[in-house]
Amino acid sequence: MTRNQLRRLVLDNGLRVLLAPNPTGASIGVAVHYGVGFRTEPKGHTGLAHLFEHLMVQGGHGGPPGGYLPQVQRAGGLGDAKTRQDLTVYYAAAPATALEMLLGLEADRMRSPRISAQNLRTQTAVIDEEIRLMVRNRPYGAFPWVLPRALHSRAENARDGYGETVDLAALDIPLCERFFIDHYGPGNALVTLTGAFDPDTAERLVRRCFGPLPARPTVAAPDGPEPAPRAEIQLSVTDPHAGLPAVAVGYRMPDPVTERADYLAHLVLAALLGQGRHALLRRGPAAPTGVSSLSVGCGLFGLPLDTTGPDLLTLFAVYGSGGDGDAGRVTDALDTVLTTLAENEVDAGLLHATTARWASGALRELGDPGTRAQLLGAREMLFGEAELTERLPELIRTGVTGEQVSRAAARLRDSHRAVVRFVPRATETATETATARGKAAA
Repeated sequence: MTRNQLRRLVLDNGLRVLLAPNPTGASIGVAVHYGVGFRTEPKGHTGLAHLFEHLMVQGGHGGPPGGYLPQVQRAGGLGDAKTRQDLTVYYAAAPATALEMLLGLEADRMRSPRISAQNLRTQTAVIDEEIRLMVRNRPYGAFPWVLPRALHSRAENARDGYGETVDLAALDIPLCERFFIDHYGPGNALVTLTGAFDPDTAERLVRRCFGPLPARPTVAAPDGPEPAPRAEIQLSVTDPHAGLPAVAVGYRMPDPVTERADYLAHLVLAALLGQGRHALLRRGPAAPTGVSSLSVGCGLFGLPLDTTGPDLLTLFAVYGSGGDGDAGRVTDALDTVLTTLAENEVDAGLLHATTARWASGALRELGDPGTRAQLLGAREMLFGEAELTERLPELIRTGVTGEQVSRAAARLRDSHRAVVRFVPRATETATETATARGKAAA
């Protein structure tokens, strides 16, 4: 079996399994995806999916003392978990000899996670601190969360994943147990194995570890249309921790299922705009002056094909001097570049260099078995296309044309976006003081 060949299994309890062996290495990757994310949270209980990730990562009741992660580390591996819009994934990379142990640990927490009042209090406090460090007390911490809130009208599409403090404080054991029953059954999960293993042996181990788990119904994720914005949305955020003003711009992405070719063209467009040394908003003739930091990406977490729901292309720029004109210079430069690309195909040499760099980065990611397991599993769960992960670099490198990039640029130019200015509190105070002095002099 070659690296690009996959074996799919479905156990009697509904658990899906994806085997992707690579006999040339000496390590393995294990990822267990559950079809639940922060878009799936019950109304009034924001943050529950992320909190439950923290509870589950402690391991199951039948696991060793100290929990899941210390056991993985003692075996020479690394493990972690992530919550996204539609998925939660628990993953590890370790020497190939740890395969049976890792599968046993994953099956144990799928069977019975460590949900207790003490664990709930501890993990709620951990998340409160995470929110404090990563959002409230971090410069520009409202990015990127402010953009989906501005562009999406449905509550499940506007969430930030962390949740509201008042909702987190109200979570209790019965609610967590109900969430586990509704969303963490075998029929809502996918086990992905990558790396140095024999597929027949791995199949026997998977069946032995996970086969006895009982099947149970799963609550479906929300599936409602998100209307397009009817006008450009402009907001201002006062940031007490920012040293310099900044601007964030968000656009709705094409649907990755029904508009796949357009979606891929937007990935290339984002790279042309702001990724790499020769990006058009960094070195091009229309590049804005005074910008100290610039990023352009696709996906709320910077990862393409990461959700089946509405997603965004985002720009974030920090500029060096205050005043409304600086934010305007960034958006004016963006509009100029989009118009140029819409009306004139991008230089063939720049397009080739950009797509080659994008593809090279994507291929490097696949060299790590843990990352490969995460990506294969995510694309299988979301789109039923694990193979897309390994096809994507070539689709970008040779499949996106200059004409498609021009159409993507025209689509952004003509669409309604969100523009959010980040104003340092010191700048706001200085402006207010100057205004007051002017009134007093008058």
